[in-house]
Amino acid sequence: MSLALVGTLVGWALAQETAPTFQYRFKEGQQEQYEGKIELTGNLPIPGAAGMAGSLVLNLTMFMKTEKVEENGAKVTTGLQAFEAVFNGQPFPVGLDMAKSVIPDSTATVNPQGKLSGLQGGGGLMGFQLPGFDPRNMATMLVPTELPPTPLTNGATWEFTRAFGEGADAFKVTLKARYEGMEEVNGTKYLKIVQNFEQPIESYQDAFYQPTTDKNNAARVTRGTMKGTMTLWFHPEDGVLYRATVQASLDQTTEPIKKDGSEVKDFERESTQLGLNGTITRKATVANTEKTSS
Repeated sequence: MSLALVGTLVGWALAQETAPTFQYRFKEGQQEQYEGKIELTGNLPIPGAAGMAGSLVLNLTMFMKTEKVEENGAKVTTGLQAFEAVFNGQPFPVGLDMAKSVIPDSTATVNPQGKLSGLQGGGGLMGFQLPGFDPRNMATMLVPTELPPTPLTNGATWEFTRAFGEGADAFKVTLKARYEGMEEVNGTKYLKIVQNFEQPIESYQDAFYQPTTDKNNAARVTRGTMKGTMTLWFHPEDGVLYRATVQASLDQTTEPIKKDGSEVKDFERESTQLGLNGTITRKATVANTEKTSS
């Protein structure tokens, strides 16, 4: 074996050994602030414009505050601080109070690997799945990945499952993640992770258009596919999300279930095609260094 080859192998091994070990880190009293922009295009399932083709832009200011640090993780509160919506280029009449009725302040426990538990929120449902995000708990957006138990090395891949919603009716999505190494952004090096998901959709509604798990007595069925890509950058020392982008799509069709076996007509079907582009960027940090979850 040549000395050059030996040197290459040694260099590769050292690079693997010194790859960063990243964990989420939270300090009691710490508060993170994020600016978000989400653009939805297609058939918009929103009050006053349900099913209408168009563009809806949401501008959000979000916070995540660490209330307490315990052995099993940090208890965090998340919520909205500012909200505005623009529909087809014009202001849409949804204020902060109305937005918080759908996306309320909520709590969750986050362990150092990013696993969420004890999600408590409330509020209403949007009437559709926003890829990668449970509207009842913003922690799913600001803690968007679960890390593997082993140190990160360039090209490492892993999978994890997130549940959006509660109980047996929770919508579960499997995400495939890949560590892309360190990337410099505005003079600072961040860990870069890319996540992909493709999720089939099958849900049922009763005669009153309410969700049901009773397939035999359901009146309508919705089938389709939700897929997308999330690109995430994490601050290696601070242990929090720095920036995230998401590109996703939802394609689904709802149709009646004919008990008599007759054919479903085209006019009885409702199709939805929805595209999503979003960015989230960390803005400010106020930290108390007395106790840290790491």
